[in-house]
Amino acid sequence: MKNSKLINILKTFSPEEIKLFEKFLASPFHSSGKNCIPLFRVMKKFHPEFDTDKISYESLHSKLYPGKKFNKQVMWNLSSALEKMTKEFIEQIALKKDKFTRMSLAISEFNTRKLAHNYSQAISEMEKVLLKTGIDYDHFDKKLHLEIFKQDYYFLTDKTQFKGDSTLKSAEYQVLLFLRMSVTALRDLKILEEYHNYKIDINLALEFAGNIDYETIIEYAKRKNYEYTYLIELYYHSLMMLLKPVETEHMVKFRELFREHYKKLASNEQKDMMHWLINYCLYNLDLGKEENNRMIFELNDFRIKEDLAFHPDNQLSKTAYLQIFNAALRANETDWALNFVKEHTSKLIPEFRDTMKCQAYAFLYFHTGEYQKALGYVNKVEFKDIMDKLQIRILTAKIYYELNEPETLLNYVDATKHFLSSNPSISEIIRVQVHTFIKYIQKILFLKEKGDPAEINSLKKEVEAVEEVASKKWLLEKISELEN
Repeated sequence: MKNSKLINILKTFSPEEIKLFEKFLASPFHSSGKNCIPLFRVMKKFHPEFDTDKISYESLHSKLYPGKKFNKQVMWNLSSALEKMTKEFIEQIALKKDKFTRMSLAISEFNTRKLAHNYSQAISEMEKVLLKTGIDYDHFDKKLHLEIFKQDYYFLTDKTQFKGDSTLKSAEYQVLLFLRMSVTALRDLKILEEYHNYKIDINLALEFAGNIDYETIIEYAKRKNYEYTYLIELYYHSLMMLLKPVETEHMVKFRELFREHYKKLASNEQKDMMHWLINYCLYNLDLGKEENNRMIFELNDFRIKEDLAFHPDNQLSKTAYLQIFNAALRANETDWALNFVKEHTSKLIPEFRDTMKCQAYAFLYFHTGEYQKALGYVNKVEFKDIMDKLQIRILTAKIYYELNEPETLLNYVDATKHFLSSNPSISEIIRVQVHTFIKYIQKILFLKEKGDPAEINSLKKEVEAVEEVASKKWLLEKISELEN
């Protein structure tokens, strides 16, 4: 029973929630028809870990029904009822945190019961709630619903002549929501297409978003002093960063606008926009340029200081963890990177902490030229997904080259080729990048033995001209070493 849905939910309850849940179960208003309190009182003794072997249907049955023959069906029914109650309790917790949603549900009832005065009061309370929220998709989604509620109120009170302003605002909010959703959806689709082999035959959203005259709309909004002109501009430049990445002026303008207006935005919107900006810099700018590496590091440093890298609540994704760490290494901020590992590894979910720490130290020691130490940490990495495996394969090949172990490297190259060809989940772009890296590290190894200046120069030009290759900067560094 350890891994049951019921126990997984109960594990998330705080001590205070455990007490509240018991009161919730005792309330006749929330009764499910079965008395779940005795079962809960037995189970709460195992909170918060619930990891003892004593938690089984048999042991729980013996405590609930001493002296009676074990009946598995009874326990199934009882635990199912208790699980249902935990879900209803979580719903109540969520509603308690979200006054706007509570009032939205109440308004529906006020409308049905023709309680116009209560309806009006609820609208006023919802407006006060929105005054305290930062700007993001949810903010405008709620504003849109609020205007729709107002229009229903005018209909309820036979005052449809006052709907004009509300109708206009609701239309404006829908435009802002469309722009925000377009950025999110198109960005996610691009990532899925390029890195997870997601196939797209028809992309109506891309066709629609890519053929709007944004500049004319922005000019109109500026001329009319529209309150959210800056937001339209931010969404426009973020879309262009996605659709026209070579036009770097959109990134520059986006960065300027973000710096000027980010305090108006909700925390999650700040985090998302920082993510868009950093991803653009990572995948569309030349990482070989020192100023670009410095800019990415400074952006990461800013979002760490401003608490914009953690989502949800003080949690860090493993992708963001490695990106932030490696960006610091590329900027030669080794001490900063080491301090980041010490302070922020705990913000990863528990199952990732040890393996991501090992990955970080492997990259760190490779960066400082301590290749044997780097290899030691590589061997401790427990792979969680295909991208982890690919990153470590690239790093391991580089370590074998630096350790001057040609036979081991050649065997590893062959194994990596087989790995690439036998894994259909690897996207074509990533497959090409890694395969091209493997091809060139093998060529560099042969030229290291041969030492032909003409062939070395030819290889250098070839690598410089290739776009889809992993660790291009390192490859060119190794070729330069051969030249010298």
